[in-house]
Amino acid sequence: MTPEGISLGEKIKRRRETMGYSLRKLSKLTGLSASFLSQVELNKTNISLSSLQTVSAALEVPLLFFLENKIPPMPVRKEDENEAGLTELEDRVITKEARTRLMIKKSGVEYELLVPGMGHKMVAFERRLSPGHEHPIRRVLKERTEELVYVLSGKLLVELTTGQYILNPEDTIYFEGHEILRFECASQDEDAVWITVITPSIL
Repeated sequence: MTPEGISLGEKIKRRRETMGYSLRKLSKLTGLSASFLSQVELNKTNISLSSLQTVSAALEVPLLFFLENKIPPMPVRKEDENEAGLTELEDRVITKEARTRLMIKKSGVEYELLVPGMGHKMVAFERRLSPGHEHPIRRVLKERTEELVYVLSGKLLVELTTGQYILNPEDTIYFEGHEILRFECASQDEDAVWITVITPSIL
């Protein structure tokens, strides 16, 4: 199986083994049972967003390290130059089908990476939260970050250390990374969908 197609459980297992941790060691670091972690690695049970954040912290990687691509990236399509001398698709274009995705069904959250990878000065991704779900943020930042949120649809509650804010479609909010506490879908019957841009790309 290609790296792009490996499952969330397999990514956790590979990272754990790279760190030299046994399931018992990871269990001790996270407070999650070794049997539960084993079931997660075997993709026999779902993991909540909160638990995944705990695992990512124990394995010393950002949450989006576990972004999972269900569909392998499409080959780069380069069309013949048009009259303006421009190609329709270049290497830097990421088609919707090729986006790297992470879905955590248990927590009603979905990520889609909008940039080629995490190794750039800026990272951007689309987030989706279903009604009745929230996304608490737990970050250990090694340096200061800046973040911009742009709401595409639904209503989004953003809780910062300075207070709570309700954003409607086309609203934006800017803050520094250490200020964010949680996101929550504030819609009653519609997913909250928004784009997040962070610089530098530390999550």
